[in-house]
Amino acid sequence: METPSELVSPKQVSRAIGVSESSLKRWCDQGLIKTIRTAGGHRKMLMADVLRFVRENDHPLISPEVLGLPPVSQNAELGLTRSLPRLVDALLAGDELLARQIVFDLYLAQHSISVICDEVITAAFREIGDRWACHEAAVYQERRGCEICLRVLFDLRKIQRLPDMTQSATGGTIEGDHYTLPTAMAELVLRDTGFRATSLGTSIPFDSLIKVVQETKPKLFWLSVSYVREGLDFVGEFAKLSNACLTTGTALTVGGRALTDELRHRMNYSAYCDTMQHLERFARTLIGAKPVEPTSQAAAKPRRGASKK
Repeated sequence: METPSELVSPKQVSRAIGVSESSLKRWCDQGLIKTIRTAGGHRKMLMADVLRFVRENDHPLISPEVLGLPPVSQNAELGLTRSLPRLVDALLAGDELLARQIVFDLYLAQHSISVICDEVITAAFREIGDRWACHEAAVYQERRGCEICLRVLFDLRKIQRLPDMTQSATGGTIEGDHYTLPTAMAELVLRDTGFRATSLGTSIPFDSLIKVVQETKPKLFWLSVSYVREGLDFVGEFAKLSNACLTTGTALTVGGRALTDELRHRMNYSAYCDTMQHLERFARTLIGAKPVEPTSQAAAKPRRGASKK
């Protein structure tokens, strides 16, 4: 069931994209934009369908704020490389509106969510981390920037169209790992590929992760490992999770900076993905979706003994 915030009227859309309402209705009648009827007989459109039309037809959004989206940035055509330093500056300054503009501009310019995550959001926090190490940024700026990005990702999630597919995916982080961005990005990327993906959140005990696999039997389970707390028998606990996935026929994909080569040699999994683009490409092989052409310099690197896409 769609929530009211996901539905927009022809009048709103016509104002947002700068066309007459009659032209918009004609496109709807031609099937270019899917419409639904409310209980009162009024024509409405899903925000996700409107944005799909805008992206696929390279149609400009003149007044996106009419749809509740951030206004178009004056630098909307900068692209990935030049958007990165702007996002770094916006996050350090706590400028949430600008951060949202940058991400939505890239999304509407047909960059995939996985590329935006890898080459702009993740890269921005890598740069912020480097600045913190050089005493050019404070911890609060990094934490505040993380919260801003989580809200921006949530806004992106609201405008994604949930696919009518049965393949489910779920995942999160292990107990003691409170890094929220990686699992939030994984959820969005998998939804973009066609999965009904749901993030479980952070700091979840292994026994609870195993239980969700056994009870829900997802087609794909992702585990983001940015931190392994001291004293945790990570390899032993992970082996139990791996066996649970094997029993349910669930593809187990892992990633995260805490997974050293020494750890990975002792783990069994379906795929190791060190970028969101790799996760997307692996996910597409599971549901038989057509692989997307890379829009960046990043390329999938083969991995010993398992797929790494």
